[in-house]
Amino acid sequence: MAKVKPMDVTLPIACGVDVHKRFIVAVVCDASDPLHPAYFKKRFSTFTNDLIRFDHWLLEHDCRHVCMESTGKYWIPVFNVLESDMEEVRIVNPKWVKAVRDEKDDDKDAMWIVNKYRQGETKKSFIPDWTIRKLRELTRLRSKYVQQCTQEKNRLINSLTCRNYKLDMVFSSVFSKSAQKIINLLIGEDPYTKEDILCCVDSRCRASQEDILEACNGFEFDAVEKKIIAHTRQHLQFLEEQIRTLDEEIDMLAAQYKKEIDLLMSVPGIGRTSAIKIIAEIGNNMDPFYTADKLARWAGLVPGRNESAGKKNSRHITKGGKYLKPVLVECAWAAIKTQNPYYRSKFNGIAGRQGKKRAIIAIARKILVSIWSMLKDGAEWHPKDMDDNGRPRELSLRKAKRNFKTVIRDLLDLGKTKEEIAIDLVTIINQS
Repeated sequence: MAKVKPMDVTLPIACGVDVHKRFIVAVVCDASDPLHPAYFKKRFSTFTNDLIRFDHWLLEHDCRHVCMESTGKYWIPVFNVLESDMEEVRIVNPKWVKAVRDEKDDDKDAMWIVNKYRQGETKKSFIPDWTIRKLRELTRLRSKYVQQCTQEKNRLINSLTCRNYKLDMVFSSVFSKSAQKIINLLIGEDPYTKEDILCCVDSRCRASQEDILEACNGFEFDAVEKKIIAHTRQHLQFLEEQIRTLDEEIDMLAAQYKKEIDLLMSVPGIGRTSAIKIIAEIGNNMDPFYTADKLARWAGLVPGRNESAGKKNSRHITKGGKYLKPVLVECAWAAIKTQNPYYRSKFNGIAGRQGKKRAIIAIARKILVSIWSMLKDGAEWHPKDMDDNGRPRELSLRKAKRNFKTVIRDLLDLGKTKEEIAIDLVTIINQS
């Protein structure tokens, strides 16, 4: 292969891999002699045995540093094979190692990657350890099932709406016990009366009997619609059972992170399920994220930087954190509704200037910064400005009153009389 001019390198021997579905192209660069670097190219299939031969080929060339693009899911088997023998297997976003268009092929791509890697021009993607990766797969699968449950519920509601059954107007939920019993009557084969409908209603229901009967006065379901509703409910029950099973498996795998989960649950708005999802996405070790700002950027909670010729273009948040960002936004909405006023006061202050959407993203970022500090130091949630900023006036006055009583009690313990304390207090007031 063609020789290249000498360059400043950080690794004397490294490998760049261009990953595809059926094969990979690897180029090992041996720059022991900087003036005459040697390149060795070889192509391997993506079958397991051939990937093992690729691992042995790297060891033969004394190469223990590998860099490759995060191409779909195709990089994962390669990473799993190399992880144990290599000092570093760096996965990078394709946009950081993208070659010039119309001047690329598989061999040039692999060489481009290894040269960028050796010069320290690649940004490492965050790859957690094996346990966190397995926990992440389970939590993401659970999220998919929850989304499918929502789709099935919407499908059932749409079926009722199309036949003009207004159960959602008289019951708190179409999936409450009373509403489900009425749906059984509506899609059943047996005839029913108004008394049968009212017998299905719980005594605690606030809607009047007249409204309930009016809501159940729709167009009769035909055979096809009844089958659709039956299949929808059956699928919904199946998904709910799968979610319960997944919850048990997630709890077993997350048991070793109980300390971190309990720590995150001290943050207002974060429950157990959300804490497990956050741990599954970012892990319990914050060393890969050098600063809280780096973690926030990785999660896509920082405004983008798009400026040219002094003109600032779009400042929308980035697309990162596809799975983490929704969880943090959900926690942010919950945090501003808790009894703790900290995040609520912050939200109200930002929303007045920039709107609620930007404000909730700002709160999600604040929560993530707190999480980074907590996992880094092992300390419970308590922001530095918690006691000084963003507190309602009555809470601040209540705290000042408690502090005043404490100071008076301490002065009495030191031997001061009430008259002396009163004189000192009047003097301080006059001076202020």
